[in-house]
Amino acid sequence: MMEKLTVSVIGCGNMGSAIVRGMTGDGRGEKYHILLFDKEIDKTSAFDGSANVEKVGLLDAVRKADILIIAVKPQDSGRLFKDISGENITGAIVSVMAGVSTGRIIEMLGKNVPVVRAMPNMAAFVGESVTCISRNELVGNMDDVKDIFTGIGEIVEVKEDLMDAVTALSGSGPAYLFYLADAMVEAGIEVGLHRDVAIKLTGQTLYGSSALMRQHTAAPGDLIKTVVSKGGTTEAALSVFDENKVKDIIKYAIKKAKERSEELAKG
Repeated sequence: MMEKLTVSVIGCGNMGSAIVRGMTGDGRGEKYHILLFDKEIDKTSAFDGSANVEKVGLLDAVRKADILIIAVKPQDSGRLFKDISGENITGAIVSVMAGVSTGRIIEMLGKNVPVVRAMPNMAAFVGESVTCISRNELVGNMDDVKDIFTGIGEIVEVKEDLMDAVTALSGSGPAYLFYLADAMVEAGIEVGLHRDVAIKLTGQTLYGSSALMRQHTAAPGDLIKTVVSKGGTTEAALSVFDENKVKDIIKYAIKKAKERSEELAKG
């Protein structure tokens, strides 16, 4: 029988819980012995009775882990790492904390340890995240870490100096689409559709278009051309976007998000 990988998850809020669900779904839980800790005990209650999942104290979570996933809020990281800094950490630390660099983690711990940074997005809740990961030089084989995150979607490995860009594009990205969806729903209502119908049409249109983009080899700009006909309705709408420089606004917004991520990383 294959020995189970002991994965400790510290912080069982939205993202931490999504990662645990990804590890336990579709029979994947047989691979893992999952240890959970959260200072707010009720946050672990969703996994009561789950096979291969155990609630433990903070220090047990650290001491027993082959992989230690840190999913607390960035502002809580200083206290956490102070509390565990005296422990012998033998497994890799996997941080899903936005804006907390590998160097900062090592500084707070006071020791050089293997660190992986991971940036999922909220699509993890439905198993459709894209998670970007980076690692320091002490991390060897990444197969186990990647396998954990395939439970919530797809994986892209990048260098750490690109993590602020990742945060701005895909980490915050769902909110950009929700913003667009909100405008589309409001527009649908204004042109006469019932709210429920407008929401259904908008959601399915974004879902289907995303699926098409994932399966198509063409760039998004080329896909636009497949929808637009000369003098048609789509061209009329896109001309308004171009006249108002919507693409430039979106690019500027993402650059501002990247700058803010950089500021947060500096503390």
